Formats: sequence, structure tokens, C-alpha cells
Amino acid sequence: MSDQPVKLIQKATWVGSIANVALAIVKITVGKITGSQALVADGVHSFSDLVTDTAILIGSRYWTAPADKGHPYGHGRFETLTNIFIGVLLAAVGLGIGWDSISSIGHEQTTTPGMLAFVAAVASILVKEVLYRWTLIQAKKINSRALYANAWHHRSDALSSLPVAIAVIANWVVPDLHYLDQVAALLVTAMILKAAFEILWPAIWELTEAEADTELESQIQQYADEDPDIREVHAIRSRRTGSSILLDFHLLVDPEMSVDRAHTIAENFKSHILKQIEEVVDVIIHIEPYTCAERVMNPCCEGTCDDSGEQGNKSE
Repeated sequence: MSDQPVKLIQKATWVGSIANVALAIVKITVGKITGSQALVADGVHSFSDLVTDTAILIGSRYWTAPADKGHPYGHGRFETLTNIFIGVLLAAVGLGIGWDSISSIGHEQTTTPGMLAFVAAVASILVKEVLYRWTLIQAKKINSRALYANAWHHRSDALSSLPVAIAVIANWVVPDLHYLDQVAALLVTAMILKAAFEILWPAIWELTEAEADTELESQIQQYADEDPDIREVHAIRSRRTGSSILLDFHLLVDPEMSVDRAHTIAENFKSHILKQIEEVVDVIIHIEPYTCAERVMNPCCEGTCDDSGEQGNKSE
């Protein structure tokens, strides 16, 4: 990876970190002053964003490193581990907030959160939504799954501030609605846990060596059909390593073709795939002759094909 994507990751993360510190301090302070437990919980959530920002700043130094002898397939799994860390931390924060909310439901609330809590919640929604959209744009530019996960962390923070704002307004209009602030904090918990699952599941799926993309095989088949020198491709396998995909498959050509010509066809096809599918960073192609013994997509019947694998005439 060139220096430009790394700088973009660090820039987006630093911007988010500064915003998270400011929002966390404001929300926790205002929450304590106004007696809004939900706003305090939301402030803690913002501090958890800061921890994940740190994980990305540290992790990006490793997953962007080029392949070496110790890691011949690159260091992309460091990005996967960073995503798992983000997801686990987010889930832990959500469960902690939920436990505190449930524990406080049995205690009478002595104060009703003031309008200052509402202003802080709305400000958080606006700032975090802007951060989400901007970070998502940066993630798409360089196809960074970790940056994409952090963008959704910003969105979860924006969403978690919404029930806080609603609870403050409801308490202000109807002060007798006891425990509404705690209920809002539980809604914050649910949103945080949902965001954690959406970050964790793809990362765990990747570690199980699952197929990288269900649509990838049909794309490769389509590209092969467009190349007149390629008779067939099969045994297509893909796996993800961080934001990158490693691909391998068997490519069948005319059995009378020279090895040099077959190699050139395979190399050109590889270059075409790398150009068309940005996530794919490496392709291993196993060249085979297009004969009955090797054909899979269009198998020929025994006794009806010549040595080249072409369908023969049964009457001959």
C-alpha cells in the first residue's frame, strides 16, 4: 500500500478522535449537571470511539505493510483483528451501559434532565452524522474495512444520542414519566450492540476462511466468457485478508497451445481481473488443457470426444 492511503486513514482517524474527545467531555459534563443518565452513557460511548480510533492508528501501521518472508500474503489480517477489537470493545461498552441502566431503574430519579441536555444531544447527533458521512467517503476511496467500521461507530454514536434527546423532551413535557431516561439509556445499549455485531460478524467470518464474495465467481466466469482464448475456468476460490481478496482458480486452454502462449493468456487474464476488481490484490492461476479429463463446466461423454476434448459425432 502506498503512503497516500495510510495518510488518509490517519487523517480521518485523527479528525474523529478530536471530535470524540470534545463530545465526550461535553456530554458527560452536561449529563452530570442536568442529571441525565442517558447523556452520561452517551458520553462514555464517545470515549469508546476514542479507544477504537487509537486501535486504528496503531493497527494501520501493520496492515498497510507490504508482504514479506514472514507474511507472504501480506498483513491484511491485522486489519481484521483491529475490527474484532473495535467490535468487542463496542459490545462491552454497550453491555456496561445497559447494566447500569437496569440497576438504576429501581431508584427514584430526583431530577428531570434540563434542556441543556437536549442541546448537547442534538449537537452530538449533528457532529457525529457529519463525521459518519465524511469517514465513509474516505473509507470508500481506499476500500478500508477498518475505516468503514469506524464510520459506523460514528453513526452508532449519532443514533444513540437520538433517544437521549427524545427522553429529555418527554421528561420536560411530562415530568411524571419516571425512568424514561433509563429506558433511553437501554435503547442506546441496543443500538451499540447492533453496531458491534455488524462489525464483529464479517471479521469473524473472515477468520474462518469463508468465501470472500458470493458474486465474485460469476464475475470471473463472465470475464472468461469474453476471452476467446479461454475455454473454461473452474475451482474458483477466494478468501479475504483485511480489505483485500486473494483469488485462485483453474484456467483451461487449447491442449495444442504452447506453454508460453498459455502463460501469456493467463497473465493477461490476471491483469484484467486486478484492473476490474479493486479488492482483488493477488490471483493464482493453474493452467490446464481443455480435455475431457480436465473439463468441469462442460463435461464430455465417454467415447464422444477426441483427444483435444472436442465433442465428436457418435455416428462416426
